[in-house]
Amino acid sequence: MENHSDIAIIGCGPAGAVAGAILAGKGYSVVIFDRDSHPRHHIGESLLPASMAILQSIGMDSQYMQAHHQGKYGARFFDPVANRLEVFGFALPDQGAPPPTFNVIRETFDMQLRDKARQCGCIIHENMAIATVEEEQSPVHIHSESGQTHCCNFLMDATGASAMLARKHRGREMLPDFGRLAIYNYFANVPAPESADPFERQYLTMHLIDGGWIWFIPLRDGSTGVGVVLKSDAIKKDFDLAGQFWAAMKQSPALYDRLSKATALAAYRPIGDYSYHCDPKIGLHHVLIGDAAGFLDPIFSSGVHLAITSAARAADGVDALLSRGEKLALQQYQADMAAGLRVFQAFVERFYQRDLVRNLFFSADKNPKMRAAIINILAGHVWDLSNPLIAMLQANKPANASRADFAGSTSLKELQVASPAPRMATLDTGL
Repeated sequence: MENHSDIAIIGCGPAGAVAGAILAGKGYSVVIFDRDSHPRHHIGESLLPASMAILQSIGMDSQYMQAHHQGKYGARFFDPVANRLEVFGFALPDQGAPPPTFNVIRETFDMQLRDKARQCGCIIHENMAIATVEEEQSPVHIHSESGQTHCCNFLMDATGASAMLARKHRGREMLPDFGRLAIYNYFANVPAPESADPFERQYLTMHLIDGGWIWFIPLRDGSTGVGVVLKSDAIKKDFDLAGQFWAAMKQSPALYDRLSKATALAAYRPIGDYSYHCDPKIGLHHVLIGDAAGFLDPIFSSGVHLAITSAARAADGVDALLSRGEKLALQQYQADMAAGLRVFQAFVERFYQRDLVRNLFFSADKNPKMRAAIINILAGHVWDLSNPLIAMLQANKPANASRADFAGSTSLKELQVASPAPRMATLDTGL
């Protein structure tokens, strides 16, 4: 293995590959170490429009993505209590325009990112697990489990949920009150819904259930990813993974009927206790990116978007530090990522308050300004402070804020949100 590089990255998922591609493209010598190899399975198939410019910058433009992945035109929320589907479109799927973003098969997508990083000049070592790092000195020393040592001027931690440096410095903090358990599978030959829904496969659809939610993600190979996210009080004792999954599906007869006629393609897979913060995200000679810097409940598909965005912003900060000596650049990165995470976190907190979901999402069709504000966030533009809803979320009003608090917020007065008529408090699910 090479003895020295300008920049070393541990982890070759989306964050590591994107950061490597950008920095190698700027002329730095970049070495990436990955404990596994591609292709490999990973959950998180839904991209956001705000990520597309970054992907385009490393050679994965819309035309490239459309050749390999399922176009995604927006997000939909279904409330079966009222039998109502609310669509938040990034674009219209019937007008012939290229998809604004995509649902991806992660085995393919992550391998494509790795290949782009390699094409940009990164040296990538797969199946090389890192045992320890000495990141508080310069140069940084990286020691592999096989006994090899590599030195670099700067280190980027892209180790995902392993969060190597955050765990080392005890800076990883779990976030309570979000989804605690996700169980998912992939299905082939899912029957079409009884009601005409010609554009179902052009969207990500989220269905609200009592104690959690369900995702429905169509993929380009014709399969559909379906998963249930449950809070602690909705997890059923003495149920196995399949039992938990189907118990949630039974809350919606339509969903249960469709999936029971489809073919499950794999064993049911769990992910538990996955919402966390990692701070600080920077050090004198290192930076945390992607899931190694934090991860939120995936209800708004923030995972891959924040991974890609953090990689690009951190890469700019590292470049500013190494090429121009701008020591504040990475502090700005940390502040920017904290701001974006704060918006998504506040949005997720409010999602788990069911009445607020109905008030915000299912009354949006009555108010074009509110709809535009919500779409802006769903598209991943969480740093757009011209969005009054983002300004309110940045202020982080308490999660138990009432509907009146939202309507009366100074930053939201121009939205003039009218309170909808009272509705049932229990949510169900359907697909």
